[in-house]
Amino acid sequence: MIKRFGAKNFYSIKDGIEINFELKRVPKHISEGRNFATTMGIKGANGSGKTNIIKALSFLRSFCSNSAQYSNEQKLLIQSYFNNDDPIEFYCEFSVDGFDFYYELDLQNNCVVNEKLDLIKPNKYNIFTRKYDDVAISKEEYVELTNIKIKSNASIISEYDTFKFNSPMNELNKARKFFIQILTNVSYNGYIDLNTDYRSISKDLNDSPSMFNFVKSIIMASDSGIKDITIESTSDENGEIFYFPLFHYLIDNFTKGLSFNSQSSGTKALFTKLSHYHLVLRSGGVLALDEFDIHMHSMILPKLINLFNSEELNKLNSQFIFTSHNTEIIDTLGKYRTILVNKDDNETYSYRLDEVPGTIIRNDRKISPLYLDGKIGGVPDINEKIFCKSIDNKEWD
Repeated sequence: MIKRFGAKNFYSIKDGIEINFELKRVPKHISEGRNFATTMGIKGANGSGKTNIIKALSFLRSFCSNSAQYSNEQKLLIQSYFNNDDPIEFYCEFSVDGFDFYYELDLQNNCVVNEKLDLIKPNKYNIFTRKYDDVAISKEEYVELTNIKIKSNASIISEYDTFKFNSPMNELNKARKFFIQILTNVSYNGYIDLNTDYRSISKDLNDSPSMFNFVKSIIMASDSGIKDITIESTSDENGEIFYFPLFHYLIDNFTKGLSFNSQSSGTKALFTKLSHYHLVLRSGGVLALDEFDIHMHSMILPKLINLFNSEELNKLNSQFIFTSHNTEIIDTLGKYRTILVNKDDNETYSYRLDEVPGTIIRNDRKISPLYLDGKIGGVPDINEKIFCKSIDNKEWD
């Protein structure tokens, strides 16, 4: 579980942002007994930097999980604010398996300048501190970290599976587990589709009855016309078996089956994406999605969010952080689970809605009208004169 994370000098984020999941002084009927939010929505205008917040989390995931596999010459897929030469900075406070950690990372010129991992709970001590190639440890258990050659473009955390350490280094393993369990649809180039191959997803669903029941129940609840979904199989001309879904409808007292390609965009999106929700809910990980509402009806979105807010369904405190252009979703999230992103002089800054001073935002009324009126920020700043002039441009004729 993420408690808070931040980035500085990263893409459009110049002086730094922090995404804080802590629920302090929150009414019990809203916090549902949790000290940290399990859902967090990010809203803002096009180009404000919403995706860059998810991108920061995506980079940490990749760097702390896989960078040990990079070659010495491999460039880190990362950019500073308008490509300046100052260090790019990250930090993340998180919890995994009952252990609380604080991680810090500074990068410059494709090299690690500073990297630190602290255990906060159940005990409190520094696991390692790194300055360029020099590594310092505070416990004998981690002395082997000072004896290995660590690549300048790699994280010490990612080295856990590279070397056969004599010491178990349980805390280091748990920290790596946290980053591995982040599932995101954002890469260096921004939004990417996660696995949308319905055949491979169908095989996964065929192999996992619990995942299939999860996906099927939500799709059928979202479209009352669908009476059942089955996973079928056949073989191609080469004898290779492949799987596919069949959606069953009741027509004039007869059951009719339709293929995946005959479904609406919304049903297709649910079929190809819901398995990711199931994986994260079952692992206790983090699902970080950019534009999670693509092809989704607005009435379905709160249901997906509440999968993570439900104590019954989310027993492992899995988290869902996402961006969305849907406005009404703010009313589902409320002020404690909504981040607004703005840009001033091409610099991204953000704030959680409960940080807005005064009483304009209250728990007992909708927030979306305030947002649409531009009273709390996060809306596009459109120059109507320039916009209309560009539309009337005769060169288009």
